[in-house]
Amino acid sequence: MSDRAVAQLTEAILERDPVRTTDLFFQMVRREGRSLPNALAAVTKAEAPFVNVPCHVNVRDGSIALVNNDHTILGLRTSVALRPFVPPGHELLPLLQSVWYIPAGLDIWNQLLGKYPGRYATMKGMNVPPPSYGPVVWQQEQEPIVEEGTLQERLHQHMIATMTGDARRAHGLFLGIAQEPSSRAALRDHLLFLGLIDLQDTIIGRKARNTGHKALRARAVADLTEFIGWDQAQGVHYMGVPDMAVGPLYYSLYDAACVVLAAEFPADVGKGLTANQGVLKPGEVEELIALVTTATQDEVWGRLTALLRAGVSVRSIGDTLQIAAAELILRTTVPRQFTDAQHAFDYCNVANYWLRSTASPYQARVLYLMANFINDAARANKLLSPVPFAEVTGAVSLEALDEAILAFDIPRATALARAWLASGGDRAAYQAAVAVTACKFQDDPHNQKITHSSFEEYSHNSTHLRDRLLIAPVRLLAGWPKMPGERECFARWEKEWARG
Repeated sequence: MSDRAVAQLTEAILERDPVRTTDLFFQMVRREGRSLPNALAAVTKAEAPFVNVPCHVNVRDGSIALVNNDHTILGLRTSVALRPFVPPGHELLPLLQSVWYIPAGLDIWNQLLGKYPGRYATMKGMNVPPPSYGPVVWQQEQEPIVEEGTLQERLHQHMIATMTGDARRAHGLFLGIAQEPSSRAALRDHLLFLGLIDLQDTIIGRKARNTGHKALRARAVADLTEFIGWDQAQGVHYMGVPDMAVGPLYYSLYDAACVVLAAEFPADVGKGLTANQGVLKPGEVEELIALVTTATQDEVWGRLTALLRAGVSVRSIGDTLQIAAAELILRTTVPRQFTDAQHAFDYCNVANYWLRSTASPYQARVLYLMANFINDAARANKLLSPVPFAEVTGAVSLEALDEAILAFDIPRATALARAWLASGGDRAAYQAAVAVTACKFQDDPHNQKITHSSFEEYSHNSTHLRDRLLIAPVRLLAGWPKMPGERECFARWEKEWARG
């Protein structure tokens, strides 16, 4: 990776020029023959100084205001993961969409104060003129901190630095451990765990909340690091690791889950539950989905405890909770309400990914957080009963599905998706078509992210309702509000980049 490439990308990003930024990335890959990991290393290094924030909440006019800043790194991670699902010749499209967004995603703190232009300022209805200054660098890059002790002791020190909000020390300790190839798998698992347990108690009546973003952020750091390479991922670490420690930090819900498991499984505080092998039957799957989306938290957690005590596996319960999260999306009819449903779904995706890959004895605790997030979103948006599927009119085809999504026709898009799958239509062709449609929208990573999450979970889900995971992203793509100019990048793709 040359300093020249980073300098050119930095210049284009700071000029807030999405066309030049994206074209530079395209030229690096298609004309200069750089590998995608190498090109992404340059992109992330260029943007990293400008995307952190000093805090995830602010106070404006005496009221709390949320400041979420990680959409550029979430978009890059998602676009890498979505590439295998798009048709041949489209592999760069997801990445170009994510790179296009970067200039609009800088210094969110000042965007929300009306002091810097970008996507969030636009979303809040502010027309911020081009400033004479650049975005603020809120977190400085750190040198590795190497301390004495075993790996577990050093991971614990990193956890304490993160939990106490010491972003600089957390960043340095992470880099110190990351220097050791033999420690990287444990560090990755540790970071995902830290993200998953950092979840708010409720979204009801709250503006200060993270909606599962710490988990999404942790996975973005972990996955991009693996793709780019640990020794080349300095920009990824700079973007994501200190931000894991930026407050406010939410651990009381995880604390509650720990207390429940200690009380219900006093012999080992639930650590032995990872050995459970039972699988929920179809009727039990449907019963748990109905309970999670309608009952109280106490009732939901009580049912989880009973299932675990009966020997049902963590994985089987996690698969069912993912279907319940999809059900939230399928019940949503008001565009703005898709945000809560999709965040619960994406959080559960990271949780299930971690459950499939970890040997942690604390797996069962995360199930309680998943269930709470789903239940909370259902109650917050009154998503207490299924929405009847509309009837299909006209031909059922993937072209018609694309047209319905682009027309933002929620009922028709959902009905067409259901009809295609119910008729035994080719799943791979369906996924390819939906992936391309998702990549036609320029609205930070939400459209692509929910699409990949659903595809990934579909490939692993063990329940009889797994097709619902493929219907959910179609409904969200048709329903989630879009930003002005959301198809500009795709138009340029068709005009220039698709031709090489």
